[in-house]
Amino acid sequence: MNNIFDYLDWRGDLTFQQDDLNEVDSLIFSVLAYLEFSGIVPGEGDEGAISLEEACEVYRGIYGDKLPVELNNPFFREIPKLFFKAASSNRFKGTQLSSYINLVDHELSNQFSATVFSLDEEKHFIAFRGTDNTLAGWKEDLQMSFRDEVKAQRDAVLYTRKIMENYQGRFYLGGHSKGGNLAVYAGAAMKPELQDWIIGVYNNDGPGFMSHVIEGEGYQRILQRIHTFVPKSSVVGILLEHGEEFITVNSNGLSFMQHNPLLWEVKGKHFVYEKGLTKGSKNLNTAVRLWLNQLSMEERAEFVDALFDIVQATGAMTVNDLSQNKLSLANDMIKSYKNMNPVAKDHLKNVLKKFFEKSQQVWLSSLEKDVASLGEGVASFIARTPKIGKRVAPPIRSLVGLNINKPDISAKKDELAKKDRDKRSIDEK
Repeated sequence: MNNIFDYLDWRGDLTFQQDDLNEVDSLIFSVLAYLEFSGIVPGEGDEGAISLEEACEVYRGIYGDKLPVELNNPFFREIPKLFFKAASSNRFKGTQLSSYINLVDHELSNQFSATVFSLDEEKHFIAFRGTDNTLAGWKEDLQMSFRDEVKAQRDAVLYTRKIMENYQGRFYLGGHSKGGNLAVYAGAAMKPELQDWIIGVYNNDGPGFMSHVIEGEGYQRILQRIHTFVPKSSVVGILLEHGEEFITVNSNGLSFMQHNPLLWEVKGKHFVYEKGLTKGSKNLNTAVRLWLNQLSMEERAEFVDALFDIVQATGAMTVNDLSQNKLSLANDMIKSYKNMNPVAKDHLKNVLKKFFEKSQQVWLSSLEKDVASLGEGVASFIARTPKIGKRVAPPIRSLVGLNINKPDISAKKDELAKKDRDKRSIDEK
């Protein structure tokens, strides 16, 4: 199956002047935004820019062919390869990088990063980084389910406004995962006169928003310029509310691994589209919505705080830390749970219980519908094939709820007995 690496082989010789930016290009910029560009790309407020080709050379001189930190996530491990391949292509190597920013605050549970990729002097792609390896970023993601605005969203608005006021030309906004959410949020928050300069906003499997965001005037003004893509087994991209239509794309990943955009199928300058989400994705979305609807905003906040209190009691600051010394970390989390405030502990258990109850309810309902549909299908098939219908065994008829016409033996006996009685009565007369 072809992906964005193959896309660079097919179309890497075409510059952006020859063929304008498309949805696959937006994904490449969104993935490159995950790279550590400190000391390589001029920071926000600094003058100048560096080409992607030059940035690649500097990066290799510092980190070689790997990430600055060894990560277990296969998606992160593959990003440098995409970087090197893009930097050697005619299409991307001349792209100018600037205004790099990377903020992480563990105390505030805040993680924000963005980079400007300038296709030329008049077109710029503002790429927002998705959730990285920090636990602060993961906690901030969950806070989106109960806060009107998280700090990363405020950062995205301020950053975008500053970029648009200081760069000439028109703009694309985009990102993957949380980065997609930030791109849409920032675009919706711009004043009308700045929104006029936005060509398009690309959300690649990023979560949605609280309802007040999608009902706002700013969101509605750019709604037709929002392009949202989710894999067929999306988990992250279907969370919360979306006002825009999303396009489902094919992926060769399994379940949650489809969030990895390097596994999305590409053909030409488009993704390969699917008709809709998988049943598993729909069921999970339904279960999460039912679960969240049962919880007040305060209950959601208390749950997230309690969950991360347990995790952070281990001293871990990143997801990678959690993969080290797993036995020791597990013991630390168990101790933290046992020492937790009784009220917080009960709340944590009750919230998790509600989630599993709703999940079970949704999956059982889905299973019942599948069985009923199967029965109807078999009944229809047998009804159209009489010879088969006669040979269907009683247990199978019972299983699928069929009522196949068959001789009623007891009724036949009664009929013969009545005829015999009538005959004797006539003879007696």
